Amino acid sequence: MRSIERVATALLLAIAASGAAAQDWMQWPPRAGSTAIAPMAGTSNSSKVDLVLEKSGDHIDVLVDNPLAGPVQAIVSLDRNGQQENTAAVIRPGSRSRLVQLPIGQEINVQLQAIPGDPALHPQPFDYILPVPAKGLRIDQADGGAHSHNDDENRHAIDFALPMGTMVSAAREGIVMDLDDDEPDNTGVNGNRHARANFVRVLHSDGSMALYAHLQRGSIPVHRGDRVAIGQRIGSVGNSGWSTAPHLHFTVQVNGDRRLQSIPVRILAPQGVLKLPN
Repeated sequence: MRSIERVATALLLAIAASGAAAQDWMQWPPRAGSTAIAPMAGTSNSSKVDLVLEKSGDHIDVLVDNPLAGPVQAIVSLDRNGQQENTAAVIRPGSRSRLVQLPIGQEINVQLQAIPGDPALHPQPFDYILPVPAKGLRIDQADGGAHSHNDDENRHAIDFALPMGTMVSAAREGIVMDLDDDEPDNTGVNGNRHARANFVRVLHSDGSMALYAHLQRGSIPVHRGDRVAIGQRIGSVGNSGWSTAPHLHFTVQVNGDRRLQSIPVRILAPQGVLKLPN
């Protein structure tokens, strides 16, 4: 699971162009690649956090678009003849910010990292509800699971194993910050495990974010920017992305300043506080 978006762009700022080629992002869920683009593109139609280059007099403005319904920490890294420079800023939801101005006439490598959330906000204690039905529930992987819960973003994630199509509900109220509902589910022996996973990211009032992943294709009834109530249906258990069997990957994350971190949470089940396997 990856929630950090990156694009590495080689810029020859001495040339002009009428537009920019489509950029290929690495994002959660992972999608590898980067594309060389030329400047002078003043608009972006991307549904993801995007780098926009715009000519302004004798400079190129390096702008970051954030179309998400929540804040994003953007870090623009420049490499000028081996000299590294970093500029970071929190981009408000649905806004554009200029992070850097570059002179025309130099070859400069630019990399953008976009980390969901605002590092200035801190999570508060909260009792989450179980996001799936308790009947027939099995936990396949939890804190520090060796299979895929061994990095900062997923260390405290929980994999709830349930049949395909089982309802997934919001474990806490919030705003739908981002989602993907168009990736195929794995079928057959080989499946589509190189595809991205369908997911819903819900932003909470304290700045923490719940991630509901591997959802079933076409099952998400909410839209970016919607406010969801606790217990409201937000999708169905699926098998999309890097998944070997139907399950819900659930984790609560915060922006730990230039890195996404999962945090332990307390979940209330009908029988009491959910006990997680070691």
